[in-house]
Amino acid sequence: MILEKRKLSTSHKEYTVVIILSMIYLIFLRIIGLFEEQIYRIINMPEFLTYHIVLEFFGILISFMTYIITYYTYNKNKRLRLLVYSSTFFISGAVSFFHTMSYDGMPVFFTESSAPKATNFWVISRLIIAIGLFIAATIPVDKKTRLRREFFQIGSILITVIIFYICTFRSELIPAMFVDGQGLTQLKIFSEYFIMVILSITIILNIRDYINTGDKNIKTYYLGLCFAVFTDGSFTLYKSVYDTYNLLGHIFNIVSGYLIFRAIFSFNLDHPYNELDKAKERISRYADTLEEVVERRTSEIQSVNRKMMEDLEYAKRIQQSLLPPKFLNIFDTKFISEYIPCEKLSGDFYNIHALDDKNLSMYIADVSGHGVSAAVMTVFADRIMKPANSFSLSENIISPSQKLMDFYREFNKSDFPDEMHIVIFEAVYNIKTRTLSYCSGGMNVLPILVKKNGDSEFLDKSAGFPICKFGELYSPKYENGYVQLDNGDRIIFYTDGLLEHFKDNTLLKKETIINIMRESINKDLKVLNERILSEIRKNTGPNYVHDDDITYFVLEV
Repeated sequence: MILEKRKLSTSHKEYTVVIILSMIYLIFLRIIGLFEEQIYRIINMPEFLTYHIVLEFFGILISFMTYIITYYTYNKNKRLRLLVYSSTFFISGAVSFFHTMSYDGMPVFFTESSAPKATNFWVISRLIIAIGLFIAATIPVDKKTRLRREFFQIGSILITVIIFYICTFRSELIPAMFVDGQGLTQLKIFSEYFIMVILSITIILNIRDYINTGDKNIKTYYLGLCFAVFTDGSFTLYKSVYDTYNLLGHIFNIVSGYLIFRAIFSFNLDHPYNELDKAKERISRYADTLEEVVERRTSEIQSVNRKMMEDLEYAKRIQQSLLPPKFLNIFDTKFISEYIPCEKLSGDFYNIHALDDKNLSMYIADVSGHGVSAAVMTVFADRIMKPANSFSLSENIISPSQKLMDFYREFNKSDFPDEMHIVIFEAVYNIKTRTLSYCSGGMNVLPILVKKNGDSEFLDKSAGFPICKFGELYSPKYENGYVQLDNGDRIIFYTDGLLEHFKDNTLLKKETIINIMRESINKDLKVLNERILSEIRKNTGPNYVHDDDITYFVLEV
């Protein structure tokens, strides 16, 4: 609202300036009319021709200077207005030259010089200026184009040649604008008024541009157009091609041409350099405060980083709170576990819990990726796999294959990215029958059973498929495997982080794990766990950074 009011105020001010300037011009003409006897005179031909040649050549020089500026700066900014300006001022300048050379009293210029011939050239030149500047004003100030300037140049030359040919050799095709002994015809006067109307509309369009941009060069430009209107107004009054009004019109023409040239020159040459100086000044001020800015930005980054690390620490504590205690003893079945994330948040997770008074459920899983996205997935998976939260207490929860099938279906109902997936190993141990039923959901490493007597085997009798977004394409089958356990038997469940190492692709070998479990079969689970951790530390060193999460737990019957 404030901006609109400001524009309205500026609009009133600029139109007021134009109106005042026009009133001054009309008062000036009125004064000349009142004192016409004292002021008006017909200047002798030699004297007038001198004035005329000087004034016209100033005008022609200004036109061609404007043409050169607009033509050669076009390639730098590609503004469409410049192409229109260059053609307009080239044609106008050339036709003004023909007008000067054809003026009554000048030597023969291809054909005999005369007032009608010069007048024809003059009116056409003014029409070119009025129409060209009007077309330019209808084009947005910063409108860009890829048109080639050479095409406009060729077109301008052709138009100039045609005008020269018609006015010089086929003047009968043009209605009379000036009649010797009579003066201006009605067509000439009407043409001048038509030009004044076109220029007035152009002034209004440029005032609009000035209000929108605030560029003072545009203000100088439309003030130059005001003097162009005064020029044509003066040329409606002369009675002789050598009189005072004719001379006055040429003076106004010089003022108009200069203001227009000054505006275009400044906008296309001075303006970029002024902007460059301002930019240098801003850079200089910025450089002076750069150290302060860097210090402030560094402080802000550190603050954000601290906040992010605090949030990650909270998320880590929340995630780890979902895990069971490191040491568990459920119905005389013992467990020990280890959880080593490679980042603050892990993609590995596991859980151990009693289903009823005779069945224990356990699973270990690995989500694709690491960090926040993987951690969020572990929370979802833990919610699904815990029967108290997602499944009613029924026979289905005692069957690992059925639980994984249900998990697969729930996962495919979610809106997780297609590339995310989970590999999981689910097992249920019946403490009465000492039977372990299990099912692998695409787990790439299998639990290892080490018997009390030292025998070992992999739990590889089940069949399954990773938990992924294949629900619309594939319906997998999950089948249980079974193994009978005895007192003192131990099983290690683990993810691939226990085996993989980014240097030589091996952290611990499976044979190493089996040997450690055999050697510790009669020792406490804590001793076994310390042996495994010691082997991990031996292979990684004190400064090792894990490239994958390491998770495992051991069951002892």
